[in-house]
Formats: sequence, structure tokens, C-alpha cells
Amino acid sequence: MWKRFQKNIIAGIIFLLPAIATIYVIQFLFGLIDAFLGSFITDLLKALNIITIEEGTIYFLGVFTPFSERLLGIGFVLTILLLTWVGAMRIQGRGVKVFGTIDRTFRRIPIANSIYTSVEQVIHAFAQERTSFKNVVLVEYPRKGLYTIGFQTGESKGEVQRVTANDCINVFLPTTPNPTSGWLVLVPRDEVIVLNMTVEQGLKFIISGGVVVPPDPEAIAQNMETEYDERKMVVHVRSRGKEEKDE
Repeated sequence: MWKRFQKNIIAGIIFLLPAIATIYVIQFLFGLIDAFLGSFITDLLKALNIITIEEGTIYFLGVFTPFSERLLGIGFVLTILLLTWVGAMRIQGRGVKVFGTIDRTFRRIPIANSIYTSVEQVIHAFAQERTSFKNVVLVEYPRKGLYTIGFQTGESKGEVQRVTANDCINVFLPTTPNPTSGWLVLVPRDEVIVLNMTVEQGLKFIISGGVVVPPDPEAIAQNMETEYDERKMVVHVRSRGKEEKDE
């Protein structure tokens, strides 16, 4: 009972933590930008006589607003504009020097550099999982009889493939609970078991340390077929009994 309770708690934390972290980051950015730029823009609009403050209430062009001291919501709008602008600049390859300077600055700050690189690695891993990882596979590693979950990243080519006698594929074996680190192994194709689970399910399985187990679609299908066969058998028996009574 206690173990099941712990398992449910851990599964709930794993499911809710990404959403909570996302909300926290957005709330932090909103509050940060709204605190600094919100007050600045409010003072600027007041200096331009666009807004006036009377008895602690802001009037926009003479129209009553429910705000006091500063216009709320400016931080939200500026956050969206900032994220959109930064994303567009990165996609178009502009501002390389500026973004490079920011990146190097965070990497040189003690303590902050470890947090920065860890978050960066996790985000990149999940953002690129669909293109980097092709399949979730099972390989016998580190010895016979023990199995490890991995991700097929591609086909073994070039010199590596030429000097090996077998047709190999590249498999990335991530560590638990941080899947951004791990090691690369070249495994013969006939020794790799390709699983039906998705890459996202495989990552959740690894990050949770095996607590979050993906469902087996084949087992579910077999159970549904068995249940269907049993229902057909019952119907058939009932129909036979009815025919015998009629005779």
C-alpha cells in the first residue's frame, strides 16, 4: 500500500513538474518585465499626458481604468514581444554576436553556469527528440542477460562501418534521471530489439527511473481480442441452448 502510494506521488510529480516549471518561468518573466518596464512606460505615458493619475486611479486619455500606480499587463505584452523578437532573430541568424556574448557571460558565472547549461541541455534534448532519435530500442548491455533502453540515432557509416564485420546501427544509451548525458554504442542490427513506445514515452520511462511505464499496445490489443472471443463464445453457447430447447 505504501509503495503504491509513493509510486503514485512520484508519477504525479513527474507529470505536473514540467507544467509547474513552465508557469513559474512565465510568471517570473512577466513580473520581472512588468516591474521594470511597466513602471517606466507608465511614467513615460504620464509625462506625455496620455495618462493621468487622480486619487490613485489611472485615467487613459481621460477614460477611467481599473489600474492604480502603473498599467498592468504591459509586462505580459512585452514578454510576448520579447520572446517573438528573440526567436525571429535566432531563426534568421541575426544578432549572433549579441547572443554569443550573453551565452558566454552565463557560462562564466559560478553556480549560474551549471544551472544554465543543465537547463539548456534538457530543453535541447526535448526540442530535438523527434529529429535526433528515430526509435526506442532495447539492447543487451552491459552484459548478457541485462537490458538497457536506448535510442537509435542513425546508421553506422563511413570508416566505423567499414572496419566492423556486422551491419551496425548507432544507439545512444542515456543515463537516469538526466537523459542529456550518456554514451554511444554501435550495436549489430540483429541484436537490437525495436520497441513500439514513442521517443517521448521512452524519455519519461528513463527520467522517472522506471516508475512511469509506457503501456504495451500489443498486450492491449491481445486483451481486447481475448475479451471479444469470450463474448462471441458466450453468445454462441446461448444460441445453441436456445435451439435445443426449441427442438
